[in-house]
Amino acid sequence: MSEDVRLRAAVSDDATTLLTLAKRLRQETDLIMVDEQLDHLTPAMEAAAVERLNASGTNLVAVAAVSTKLVGLVTITEQNPAVGELGIAVLKDYQGLGLGAALLDLAVDWFINLSRLEQLRLTVKESNQRALHLYQHSGFQITQQQHDIFTMTYKNDRSESASR
Repeated sequence: MSEDVRLRAAVSDDATTLLTLAKRLRQETDLIMVDEQLDHLTPAMEAAAVERLNASGTNLVAVAAVSTKLVGLVTITEQNPAVGELGIAVLKDYQGLGLGAALLDLAVDWFINLSRLEQLRLTVKESNQRALHLYQHSGFQITQQQHDIFTMTYKNDRSESASR
């Protein structure tokens, strides 16, 4: 790829392109879950949500951008004060270039060094072998299986060392 890809935290100015990206990702794959309210979100609502989430210390919205085009997304959404749910998606035209791995590294780095969370959790379909191997290689462990869906967990070492 001749264009440079930048990974960065999303900002409120990304709201319109974030909504466009989420809608396109929803069309491209059934391997990710997209907010049911997506079609009802306005750019102003999305902008406020991005600012609120990224300031929380327990949520993250980050993007992969080529020039002004958003091509990938990673989110960590607080499920409770100790656990965040991780989600990663990259547009089909940009898959296989290492962007998913780079977004995962960014999210894990944020989780370890900046978040107040103790655990990351995600779900992945057994058929999504590429993602499954990526998550395992990055330190996620399978903690539950229900039919063809794995739940995987990554624990923050800070929580374990603090209890010693």
